[in-house]
Amino acid sequence: MSLLTQNSELKPHGIWNFSIPAWYTRLSNGELFVTCPNAGACAKVCYARNGTYRFKNVHAAHLRNLEKVLNDTEAFRDELLKELAHKRFRPTTTPRTLPEGAQMEMLDPWLRKWINNGGKAVRIHDAGDFFAPWYALLWVEVAQAVPDVLFYAYTKEVKMFRNLDLSSAPNFRYLFSTGGLQDDLIGGARHADVFPSEEAIRAAGYLSQSASDLLAILLPTNRIGIPANNIPHFNKRMDGKRFSELPVRLRVERKP
Repeated sequence: MSLLTQNSELKPHGIWNFSIPAWYTRLSNGELFVTCPNAGACAKVCYARNGTYRFKNVHAAHLRNLEKVLNDTEAFRDELLKELAHKRFRPTTTPRTLPEGAQMEMLDPWLRKWINNGGKAVRIHDAGDFFAPWYALLWVEVAQAVPDVLFYAYTKEVKMFRNLDLSSAPNFRYLFSTGGLQDDLIGGARHADVFPSEEAIRAAGYLSQSASDLLAILLPTNRIGIPANNIPHFNKRMDGKRFSELPVRLRVERKP
């Protein structure tokens, strides 16, 4: 079974994704494991804890990914690299069409080359986050081994990423996402905030990535806006606010 999958939103843009359970999960041995250590208000309006993510087969697949990482890290890395060696992850050599809002002249040399070569992309964590530094560095190692693929991620692990040296992997990109316990540390760094509407994104001086998730990396700004999904009970909890404006602290619900 593949470690990397594609959903209907990412597939048209040549993006694969890797997921683990969001926020926390119960491992096969009964242990409670927190996959998003710095989740805050986001946990109560998390898309990855709603809809199809709650299907038993989907959760089982995400748990299987997590346990492969935890139980035999080297085997997980080798399996992932074997999968990434497949021709479907190789550049097409036909230049990508830039999503609306991206500007070629504003991109750095690696991204310009990636666009021109028709490179593929992997979004790390359609659900979940980097739960430990060693795990983040594992993905950096994978990116180093597959230098023509763009690996990117949203993360709330602000302190962790401030202390990581990523200079050896120019194809590993990240941005912070709001709604976590370390929002106050983001400052002017590249980040994404979830807004109740496109109008709210523009009013706050952010640029929307709704045309393509790749815009999280390609937009010529550090202020990325994501329009909220139309999920009624989440909309009620957001109450017209954006993620960065919601009350921050939560406790993990330690359910049996």
